[in-house]
Amino acid sequence: KWYTPLSNLNDARSDPMSVVAMLQGTVETDLATIRTALSLARRMNVPMRALCALPDPNAALMVIATPEAAGLTSATTQSIFDMQEEVLAKAREAYQTATQDEDAVTCEFKHEVNTVERAASNAASLSEAVIFPRTAADGSQPLNVGFEYVLMDAHLPLVLAGTTPDMDGPVIIAWDGSNGAARTVRFHLPLLRAFGDVIIAQNTDDLNKDPQREIAAPEALVEWLVLQGISSRVMEIEGEVSSGLLAMAKGTGACMILAGAYGHSRLAERIFGGTTRRLLTADNAPALALAH
Repeated sequence: KWYTPLSNLNDARSDPMSVVAMLQGTVETDLATIRTALSLARRMNVPMRALCALPDPNAALMVIATPEAAGLTSATTQSIFDMQEEVLAKAREAYQTATQDEDAVTCEFKHEVNTVERAASNAASLSEAVIFPRTAADGSQPLNVGFEYVLMDAHLPLVLAGTTPDMDGPVIIAWDGSNGAARTVRFHLPLLRAFGDVIIAQNTDDLNKDPQREIAAPEALVEWLVLQGISSRVMEIEGEVSSGLLAMAKGTGACMILAGAYGHSRLAERIFGGTTRRLLTADNAPALALAH
């Protein structure tokens, strides 16, 4: 294990061929995120990087050219610096606890002086997977801004940790032939290859909505996956999609669901619910591999 020194603000390197765990400085939450990342890194046979991104305290303040403001600005900067040191200490504690007995995966802790949005999107560009804590989907949580930016603004893939860190079961693809579902499958091909055991979950109602759209048929995805060297099997979702996917995951022991995020507008999802929202807020759920 080793630590990477504080990076320069302009040093926004991505993390190719690794699984990146996004940390927020809360020991219990970060432990769960790191353990999920380690489990996935073992399956993919790649290193794991724990990343804690914090902005430059000086850049977060406006410079006001008055003698009175100078002391206030200095005190505020020091206060922010002290808070960041506390966040880093907790993130490192979680990292050390989670990796102290890890022998199968090369691990690294990195503090990056950067906004979480930029750091996470840089990592998501070339890494094998970026893992956010389960709580990141909650707008009140520290990493929500990074989660939403990567998924909705940068249009990059991410993985939301499940309620347990185990990565021992099959992977379920929630397939409806939509652009979001297709992007999710393409983005997460390395995951699918690493797991090998793939279930294509199909809601018959999706086929009936547009019978002329042949790509929505699960057989189309089965054939495409064969070309990628991945075998799969098809299972039908029973009842409402999100509850059907969760029931299927429980029954098959699946450790991850791949799904296109927010097939409808986010406003509609928030008002009326929706498959993505229900999967994000489920009390018991496997990891979610998402793309939009």
